[in-house]
Amino acid sequence: MKFHLSLYFEFLSLLFAIIFYSKLELFKLKPFLLLLIVICITETCAGNLQWFNLHRNHFMYNIYYVLAMPIHFWIFLNILDYKGFIKILYNVVGVLVMAFLILNVLFLQGLEEFDVYSVVMAEFIKGILALMVITKLLREDDYEIGISNDPYFWIAGATLIFSISAVILFGLQKFILANRIQIGGQNLYRVIIPLVNVFLYSSYCYAFYLCRKLTRKLSLQ
Repeated sequence: MKFHLSLYFEFLSLLFAIIFYSKLELFKLKPFLLLLIVICITETCAGNLQWFNLHRNHFMYNIYYVLAMPIHFWIFLNILDYKGFIKILYNVVGVLVMAFLILNVLFLQGLEEFDVYSVVMAEFIKGILALMVITKLLREDDYEIGISNDPYFWIAGATLIFSISAVILFGLQKFILANRIQIGGQNLYRVIIPLVNVFLYSSYCYAFYLCRKLTRKLSLQ
């Protein structure tokens, strides 16, 4: 069984989500547990293709985005707390994005090839949603807590950094491959994405810990 570096942090964030699951409820972050289960299963299977006698894991990541993107929409809707017409518009956009991802898998790039269009689209949307959360936090900053102690800030900030990195690197994937842009003999995105992954899931862990910390603080008031 093979475990790459970022996978340890993914399982660590899953462990944090399980330990602090009851604390996540106050911050409407309980869907993270489902998301992290999907992520850990996908990454474990994709890194151990010998289990399935396969040579490529592209279809696993293609299916992952179809499964994970609705959960991301769910999480960000809980954080943004939209109501009325804005909520309806948000859900319509979510349905359209999911329709594109499914159609791309079924009729455009297919399951066998790595769906770059799906990745770029999904990460671009996640980046926009993360930026909206950060804007909301800056506009409604709770000075009693402080933005650096807000779990939403760590989730949105880390997601924004990861999404920007993914959009640039996967958007330029063909250029990187054609020009053999490498670090230490590996393609650029195979080096940078795992490192950004470590930052992303470390930030999730800290955000879940902050949920516990703030829950205890609120209970003492």
